[in-house]
Amino acid sequence: MHPTLELLDPLNPLRRRMALWLLPLGTLLTLVAWAASRAVGLDPVDRLFLPLLALGFSLLAIVLWRFPRTSPWVLPLAHALVATYLLVTLAYQLLFAPNPLGLSPAAYWVPFVYFSSFLFFQTRQAVRLALLYLLTLFLLSLLGAFRGHLHTEHLNALAQFFGANLAYVGLLYMLVQVKEGYLEAQLEAYTDPLTGLRNRRYLDLVLERELFRVQRYNRPLSLLVLDLDDFKKVNDTYGHPAGDRVLRALARCLEEHLRQSDRPVRLGGEEFAVLLVETPLAQAVRLAGRLRQAVAALKVPPVAGMTASIGVAEARPEDSPLSLLKRADDALYQAKRRGKNRIEVG
Repeated sequence: MHPTLELLDPLNPLRRRMALWLLPLGTLLTLVAWAASRAVGLDPVDRLFLPLLALGFSLLAIVLWRFPRTSPWVLPLAHALVATYLLVTLAYQLLFAPNPLGLSPAAYWVPFVYFSSFLFFQTRQAVRLALLYLLTLFLLSLLGAFRGHLHTEHLNALAQFFGANLAYVGLLYMLVQVKEGYLEAQLEAYTDPLTGLRNRRYLDLVLERELFRVQRYNRPLSLLVLDLDDFKKVNDTYGHPAGDRVLRALARCLEEHLRQSDRPVRLGGEEFAVLLVETPLAQAVRLAGRLRQAVAALKVPPVAGMTASIGVAEARPEDSPLSLLKRADDALYQAKRRGKNRIEVG
């Protein structure tokens, strides 16, 4: 239920921006390579793949531009297109038409496969993909040697190629481990230690990003602020350990009644917030009603009969994180003043 490290990864928006430049550029360069190669005769791989690459890059660029949330599958697909082309090109040259100088210029692009793997996939998966790619090329090289296509200049180039690329993979692995260690530490800073939910610092971070989407794409966004009524009596009557159990139970209750895209947050004390993306006000109020009923049904012995007041606010284009949170918080205190155990809209 908790947001993954990807939500805190600063490379996420940068990946999409770079892809919106690189995919059209890749389309142009692929067409230039295809046109230039026709003058000297295209090999079978380029004859088939270069037009497909140009078409694929252009379509992916259009999809990514029109639908920003498609980047989780558009970017890996672009990576797969390039990796497949390079693999087939090198396979053709190793098995059927060896380059007289040692290795084809296509070999210069092989490190791109490793770099993009570590950008688009989880670390272990990226390492497996890189090693599988290298192993495939190594087996193709052996097969080419058995077929008698490879000579001394080819073996020298291949030895340096595999040595350098193994070093690239090892270096990238170390760099990504450092990055993920940083993100793990950052994630701890955004986590409430008692309930395991995200904290106020995380809400400020995500609210800023989501409000940008509201302003740019006019998408609905709502915020709930929930506070347990008379929680001080729980601590005074049963002690702080019982109060902590109540807060943990409330956190689990929120997670059980929310969608995967909703983000529950502990603001502090007995006050919680829920960020509801793609959710207009009417839908947010209905969800608040279900949460209020779920809290009333909670049983945390020896505590019973808990209630919650909830404030609801829908984001406006002019909102800042502070103004949206203030409207939801004001609605919460209005619910408190009007008798508690109720929902108000701000």
